[in-house]
Amino acid sequence: MKLSKVLLLTVVMALLFASQAYAYDVQLLPFKDEENDYAKEPIYTLSALGIINGYEDRTYRPRADLSREAFLKLLVVAAQAERASVGRVPADVAKDRWSAPYISVAYERGWIASLLDSKGNVQPSQTITRQEVAMLIGVSQLEAADEETREQWLAAEWKKERDARAFKDALTIDAAMQPYVYYATRLGIMEGDPNGFKPRTPLIRKQAAAVIYRLLDSRVSGQKVDFTGYYAIQSYPAIGQMDKLSDVIYGWSHLQYDGAGSAALNTSTTEYKIPGGYGEAIEAADKAGATKELMVFSAAANLKDFLKDLPARQTFIASLLATLNNPAYSFTGVSIDFEGLKEAGSAADFVGFLKELKAQLGTLTLSVAIPPTYYYKGYDLGAIGKLADTVILMAYDFTHNDGMLPSAPLPLVNDTVQTALQSIPKEKLVLGVSKQANQWITAPNGVTGTALKPSIADVEKRLAMPGVEKTWSMPYLLTKAEFKDARGSHVLYYEDSQSIEKKIWLAKYYGLKGVSLWHMGNYTASDWELVGEQAS
Repeated sequence: MKLSKVLLLTVVMALLFASQAYAYDVQLLPFKDEENDYAKEPIYTLSALGIINGYEDRTYRPRADLSREAFLKLLVVAAQAERASVGRVPADVAKDRWSAPYISVAYERGWIASLLDSKGNVQPSQTITRQEVAMLIGVSQLEAADEETREQWLAAEWKKERDARAFKDALTIDAAMQPYVYYATRLGIMEGDPNGFKPRTPLIRKQAAAVIYRLLDSRVSGQKVDFTGYYAIQSYPAIGQMDKLSDVIYGWSHLQYDGAGSAALNTSTTEYKIPGGYGEAIEAADKAGATKELMVFSAAANLKDFLKDLPARQTFIASLLATLNNPAYSFTGVSIDFEGLKEAGSAADFVGFLKELKAQLGTLTLSVAIPPTYYYKGYDLGAIGKLADTVILMAYDFTHNDGMLPSAPLPLVNDTVQTALQSIPKEKLVLGVSKQANQWITAPNGVTGTALKPSIADVEKRLAMPGVEKTWSMPYLLTKAEFKDARGSHVLYYEDSQSIEKKIWLAKYYGLKGVSLWHMGNYTASDWELVGEQAS
């Protein structure tokens, strides 16, 4: 699970940077006109999700008005209801209009009935108002409610909300929209102020971001998550946290391939070995009711050769099954973590190996860890998704020195998830989170060194010291710490509880199978408190 970096520097620089701009098709630089207020995090979160976009000059224009069609796009995308085809549309919307696919969804679902004029026109370019936004929110959310709730609300309940709110300008809210406007206020997605609701005031772009973010948060915040913990390396201090986990993966083995048909499961050397007193860790998972998979790790240079060596594959699988079926461990499955397959030619070999293994597992489960596919072409996501019971997405280790790119900026995490979901069912996909920090030191002579990965204990100690400036960094949505000492100026990005919570939020937004934690020994008390709050 510690994703190996095997790229040549020149290749990485060509892919990542062009005139200091990231070549990833995601927002990895802050907006030039960002405003440090209530809408900042919603704007960058929705930007990371690809729901909102800035302009080519890298501005967001937070105070610009929003059109009806622009908001309908936000609403449809946030509901994950977008589609490529265009169905029925209002009379004044051409099917080749940029917004037609989104308007079509809203039209066919009946969301925009109150916006249509007597001729059936929606006037898509017209500036949208607060009451129209609230109405659209209310209609779309009532559609998702059960029939009894919907009928009771439309019959009488909305009037109780109206009377409780007592907006000074309540009489100026369009009568047909009122039941839906008040449903949006009931959900806390839109609010008024001491001067009223201001129903006919235009909605500006930053307000739209805040509204959509609150809508999404209301949908996912109450959900619970299944967590997978990697019990590996120095994880014994976290053994008492297994009651928060649905699954435990033990990092106790690796592939040993000596070539020419010779391969075996190694459980006794390197950091990936069965520890003394392993029974305590097995018992803790059993007591927690968690499943127990054995992780098989390899990032060896000859991994691709092993995958082509059919006799070695068969020998290895036999060795692996002997350990999996050993009653002393009572493993319930195996987790394959083969990293660094850069070449597309390795994809078929890896799938062939997984098929052979799967055919012999019987009732044992199979999970497979996969890296982001930006650079690693040896992973056939579709085939892996069909074979595996669970696919763990290692959406991290993007760290690079140029531009001080940290391990897991949320825009890249999201992009990696979206790519995986094109081939892997969400019910099988687990979002991998790696607890780590990335640190750069710029010496007094102005030279910046390569990225360091300080220990979590050292990071926590440093963050508690005076003279450290901490910020919630956008657009990465990671904690950033800056400080100076005799070595020079330091910049540190840290996967702390706040950023972990945001990644859990992302997993819930996509309805993923769960979240995995690499590795358990790195997670702090506050992290485990968060996991306990979010665990199903």
